Amino acid sequence: MTCTLDIPDLLEQYMEASGSSEQWITVREIRSFFHLDDATGPAFSGFLLKSQYAARWSCRYKVDRIERFRDTLPPYRIVRRYHVRERSVQ
Repeated sequence: MTCTLDIPDLLEQYMEASGSSEQWITVREIRSFFHLDDATGPAFSGFLLKSQYAARWSCRYKVDRIERFRDTLPPYRIVRRYHVRERSVQ
């Protein structure tokens, strides 16, 4: 499941299930939605970071902005929120 070829499909499923064309998401929310373990987190994070700058034409969604904040629960990690939106059709 951590194969990068599966991540665009999972992201599309997640966005379609939310019913909106754009929203703020975290990797933790995606992992909990699909009941995935912690080992999939770096793969999702890497894909979302790259999709902000390097457009993947196979995915309908793109990261528009990234925000960083400190988690309020121990171990007080730095968490990234990704603003994901649907690409405009040209």
